Amino acid sequence: MRSTRGSKRSRDQLGGAMLVRLVLAAAILALTACQVAPVPGVATPTPTPAGSADVGGTFRVALTADPTTLDPWNANDANTLLVTRQIFETLVDYEPGGFKIVPKLAESWSVSPDGRSWTFALRRGVKFHDGTDLDAAAVVLNFDRARQTAHPLHGAPGADRYRAYATLLEGFDDTSVIARVEAKDSMTVVITTKLPFGPLLADLAMPSFAIASPKSLRDDPAGWATLASSGAAGTGPFVFRSGAWQLGQQVTLERNGAYWAKDPGGTQMPYVDRVVLRVIKDESARIGELRSGGLDAVRDVTVATLSTVKADPNLQLLPRPALNVGYLGIAPTAPFDKVEVRRAVAMAIDRSLLATTLYSGVGRPASQLLAPGMLGYDDSVLEFYRLDTAGAKRLLADGGVPSGFATELWYPPAWRAQYPDPKRVAESIAADLAKIGLVVSLRTEDAATYRADARADRLPLWIGDAGGESADPDSFFSDGGAWAGDIVRELLRRARYEADASKRTELYKQVSKLIQQDASRIPLLLAEGLVAATKKVRGLAPHPIGVEAYSQVWLGR
Repeated sequence: MRSTRGSKRSRDQLGGAMLVRLVLAAAILALTACQVAPVPGVATPTPTPAGSADVGGTFRVALTADPTTLDPWNANDANTLLVTRQIFETLVDYEPGGFKIVPKLAESWSVSPDGRSWTFALRRGVKFHDGTDLDAAAVVLNFDRARQTAHPLHGAPGADRYRAYATLLEGFDDTSVIARVEAKDSMTVVITTKLPFGPLLADLAMPSFAIASPKSLRDDPAGWATLASSGAAGTGPFVFRSGAWQLGQQVTLERNGAYWAKDPGGTQMPYVDRVVLRVIKDESARIGELRSGGLDAVRDVTVATLSTVKADPNLQLLPRPALNVGYLGIAPTAPFDKVEVRRAVAMAIDRSLLATTLYSGVGRPASQLLAPGMLGYDDSVLEFYRLDTAGAKRLLADGGVPSGFATELWYPPAWRAQYPDPKRVAESIAADLAKIGLVVSLRTEDAATYRADARADRLPLWIGDAGGESADPDSFFSDGGAWAGDIVRELLRRARYEADASKRTELYKQVSKLIQQDASRIPLLLAEGLVAATKKVRGLAPHPIGVEAYSQVWLGR
């Protein structure tokens, strides 16, 4: 949990997410990318003109593993969330391909003058897949079963239970920032927080806060979200039916003929008859199926297969907006306890070289620890530090080590979107630092030990990635910014408990400037996640959080 909020138990379990997010976020964010300069060979998703979409057909997309549950509140990985996102919907959502919060099951909302009570007016006429009506009582039940550990539908305790809720909303019961969730009337819900809570809307837009049918929850509380389920009922564009989940093979979801949404031309959505999510673990096999016609889309194209996709005239690449940043962490031990030395390191790294040589042109140098377009991103900060080898040498001299020194650079043992080849990234950084006199030894270790050591700043230099459980900057700074000093920590606390978005924006801009001055975390790269699809796929706008609903997807004839 965040170091400046929540219970001690939650903080001990979940602290330090600046380096290693929870499995949910890691899975989701590993797919993300940035919205900056166009990348050659990458298409720009365009809205579907009213009345132009073809209706019908089957949209087939790859999963890299089986889902683990059909319960969105307990979905902790991207494969599971991609499935649940088709079945269930949230009160609010992110706009397609962006960060703006837009209506979903709530058609409007307002916040009280004290910033503590959020009132949501529900969309009328919406039905769950089991035929029951969406109302305020249904929303209250969904939140209460997650928030209250004694609730009869909460389920058995466990580290992974309601993980997103506990992480984003400060735990359960009395530790939660949510004081109560109430039905003001049959179609109005009021969520009251203990303090003004700026991240609330962004948190509620995450797919782990989707609303399930109370009837389905009550009828089979133990089995409704399992492989054999016939009762996983949401309000989403696609319906899960008994037998639709074939373990190790695929999940088949059928069109919701009673779906509430229509496009601007009045056509009932979704456009396709069904979505088939096929489990194909090997990336080369996924791309092979895409090229041969067995799939319509692959969500997680990496550098390893990018050239193959680009060379195929029948395929297109769609970018996913960024939601995370790869960075270099520096421990506060000598000689890195001198700010001049940390700034010298920042000034010596050639980020453009990293992007072009290791990312095939789909990475972008990062200037701050927030992604472009996010609340608080400072457009005036174009570079963290400009590449200047001579200037870096002068800073080393100012820091008392004019001849350089020996140190270690630690890198993660496993692939991540930010680091398609972590060792090569480390080698490139080491080569840059050698130019200013640092003799860098490369080290790695098993993932669990690496996480713990980096989180505790036991590694002199280490490669990490910043991201969060939601697209709110509060989640990006989930460790409270303790490494950057008391001023940053206080600014982050104020931004968290501020409901005014404009005030929060200015607070986060101050944080970014102070991080730049401190240089304990050096932004490196925004790695572009790419979705590959056949050219008949239309209306697919990759979502910043890594999983998107397919209600707007259609297949050209």
